[in-house]
Amino acid sequence: MRARFQGNGEITFEKVTLCDVAEGDVRLRVDVCALCGSDKRLLQSGSAVVPGHEIGGTVVGGALPEGTRGIVYIPVFCGTCVRCLAGRTNQCLNLSELIGWQRDGGFAEHVDVPARCVLPVPDDIPLSVAVLGLDTVGTAAHALRLALRTQDSADRTLVVGAGPLGLGVVAVAQAMGIAVDAFDPNPTRLAAATTLGATPAGDLSAENQYDMVVEVSGANAARETAQRVVQPGGTVVALGESNEPYTMPATPRWRRTDCYTVRSFYFPTQEVEANWDLLRVMGASLRDLIVKPLTLPELPEAFARFVAGDYVKPCIVSADAHLVSEVTR
Repeated sequence: MRARFQGNGEITFEKVTLCDVAEGDVRLRVDVCALCGSDKRLLQSGSAVVPGHEIGGTVVGGALPEGTRGIVYIPVFCGTCVRCLAGRTNQCLNLSELIGWQRDGGFAEHVDVPARCVLPVPDDIPLSVAVLGLDTVGTAAHALRLALRTQDSADRTLVVGAGPLGLGVVAVAQAMGIAVDAFDPNPTRLAAATTLGATPAGDLSAENQYDMVVEVSGANAARETAQRVVQPGGTVVALGESNEPYTMPATPRWRRTDCYTVRSFYFPTQEVEANWDLLRVMGASLRDLIVKPLTLPELPEAFARFVAGDYVKPCIVSADAHLVSEVTR
């Protein structure tokens, strides 16, 4: 069974007969597939492929040994260009497909992906934690690593937006020893950020407050806040996604301010080992705070509650009882 997004918030399901695994591909039993805020765009617009790009599963056929546990690296990188050969696979010069966007993803019982896109999971990390190493922790950690290259120190850091990725930024920052303030208009999400160690931000109307501001919501008001409160010489990290263009204010203050703007996409495979180390420190506590497990037939409910803000990070898990238990414990 697999889900199809018809557009205008409609999700249907269909049963298909699995064909042979293509050469170079791997078939995974999908054990967990997390919902992402970017999936809301496909929920509204519809999708020609099966969505779902935060996937953890078990190999059941194809080019890797059966039983291998892995998470799915969504950029279908070529592996041969100069960027890929340097380990910077998120910068692949020949990138044309993302799993869950241009080819079938994980809102299904099985998914076929290129073998090079399967990241084997260490034995000591549960899949329910490992899957957070994709967008929630992997993307957050890569963005912070890039931003820290621009600063001698980041004594005052602000995270604007405490959705799943924003909470990932808070958790990773704490593991890296970076103290952060957090802002979110949703009190439940802000409370989650404080549980992870953030300090609620104070008055954000004044200029020049923070060395580093990580904007994670994509909302215009959040972008304006980030550009206002960053100090001269500071860094704005633009992680939030939106259908609206990213603009910089045409104001005297902004024109007269030295500032770095960092935009990052996903993470390179050369950072995977470091990300496992982060997950060993904070992955289980992050999972226990934000993840809500549901099964594939409950996907419409999961999205409804996700869009409403009731769930922070819904995850579709296999109906296998031990996997449900793993995600909830």
